[in-house]
Amino acid sequence: MATVDWSDLPKEIWPIIGKFIHTRIDVLHFRSVCSVWRSSLPPFLRPPPPPPLPLKFSPSAADPKLRALLFQSTTYRMEPIADHNRKGGSSSKSKPFLMKLEHNPNSGEMRLVHPVTSSPLRSFRNSKPKEFNLLDFQLVELRKSYVLKFGKNSHVNVKSVHRLVVMPSEFLEFSDVSGIFMIYNGGKLAFVRFGDDKLTRVDENAHYDDIIVYKGQCYVVDKWGTISWISSGLQVIQLQVIQFSPPLCGFGGQKYLVESCGDLYVVDQFFENVTYHDNVNRVLPQNPDNELVFWHHQWNRQDDADTTGFKVYKLDQEWGRWVDVKDLGDYIFILSNDGSFSVSSREFGGVKGNCIFFSESASSTLRNFYNRVFNLEDGRISSLVSLHSQMVHPPTSWLTPD
Repeated sequence: MATVDWSDLPKEIWPIIGKFIHTRIDVLHFRSVCSVWRSSLPPFLRPPPPPPLPLKFSPSAADPKLRALLFQSTTYRMEPIADHNRKGGSSSKSKPFLMKLEHNPNSGEMRLVHPVTSSPLRSFRNSKPKEFNLLDFQLVELRKSYVLKFGKNSHVNVKSVHRLVVMPSEFLEFSDVSGIFMIYNGGKLAFVRFGDDKLTRVDENAHYDDIIVYKGQCYVVDKWGTISWISSGLQVIQLQVIQFSPPLCGFGGQKYLVESCGDLYVVDQFFENVTYHDNVNRVLPQNPDNELVFWHHQWNRQDDADTTGFKVYKLDQEWGRWVDVKDLGDYIFILSNDGSFSVSSREFGGVKGNCIFFSESASSTLRNFYNRVFNLEDGRISSLVSLHSQMVHPPTSWLTPD
């Protein structure tokens, strides 16, 4: 069958293709190809911001007017496109890197954040806002992730929400709007939609560690390493947590769910010491199920602990058993603050694989983080900056004054 060059395709096809393009960056790339493409798709229109979620905070001393907004971040693999005519050829230093953009639903602005910690990548004070042309790069979207924020400028994370995922309405039998599943207040599991009056507690287990959308279904893992999936039913009250795997019985302090090459993994993180904040223990027992504890500390068990290592397990879904993984091959597992994912080191210019990226709090305020890398081959923990700096940071020109 003969192939047809894209420029020879009928003009009637381009508007049809344009209907499947929904993000601002994709619309920008589509319209920049040529005048025919540009005329077949209107400029991207920013959708109105979603309403605040019906989330209540306790203790009652918290501001009653406090509202939480859903922020979406998109992680890309970016590779500079060499312009041989203008630049005289591509540079050997122009290698792919991870870029994470956080979208503010109020202002529509986007800002660069670190792909592991989600902390803002700031430029120098009093410098003009930096501009860069995304048309100079090849972008591959890797994932979308979400966090809840509040405050005057909505720049403060709701720390009592440890993880959340957004489920499109087509995957919820009882809803025609998207739903949010979250792990909150130290390990509880809840569901909420825009328009609901309050959070709905899904079950009585208060020891969940992580949550993920895997093959269109919501999965959770608890502190014992047992994976379960959430059955939606026909009503919210019919939400059920159904066991999917045998208990892992891992002895680490924090479990993470990671999808890689279509398989489901659990990463077990081990600590030198594990403690809770005294004030957290005092607040949690009195907190109602449908309220978020108003607290500015993280809820992870590793707040005051140093990481000593990781173990990785793959779920053999055919036989219903766990497989101890000693080698990830060329893959890198990234334990980001808003969810975990995997990438192939081959796509980042020869970066070493078989490792795990993660972060640790750098102070008691938990506002700063150390970025670390764990090598599965020898069990060593090193600074991420010293080994994989180019992979997780944008070009320095983006962050320095002109």
